[in-house]
Amino acid sequence: MNDTEMDATIGRWMASISPVERADPLWGLLSYRTARYALHLATADVRGLAPTRRELGDQLIRAVASIGANLGEGYSRPSLSEQARFYSYALGSTREAISWYVALEDVIGTESALVRAAVLGRVRRLTFGMLRSAKEQRGVSLFRR
Repeated sequence: MNDTEMDATIGRWMASISPVERADPLWGLLSYRTARYALHLATADVRGLAPTRRELGDQLIRAVASIGANLGEGYSRPSLSEQARFYSYALGSTREAISWYVALEDVIGTESALVRAAVLGRVRRLTFGMLRSAKEQRGVSLFRR
């Protein structure tokens, strides 16, 4: 799924989101909207899991829900240092969620797993950009040497 297709899909999904949530300035962040869409997908994906896979599904939901929660927390912080800390948590949760999808690929199907990986990959790119920006504004290198 490319970004244009993803934008169209997310746009259709957004019609189901409460106007109260969409009115929050946080909703203006593409990374947050995409993370919320990823949570929508993950919730649907784990709904029908067999009892033997429910634990993996719970881990997936916790990881995906954490992405948006940490983006929201970081967005609300006044200092760049605090923003960067929460954006890095969101980035870690995104990577964790991708791993849980790999573990569930045999259950949800390869094509669905690829779509989920594309959505989470976009969240990862956007979040990494936010983290890089916050660190550069502080004069801190993003990469350890």
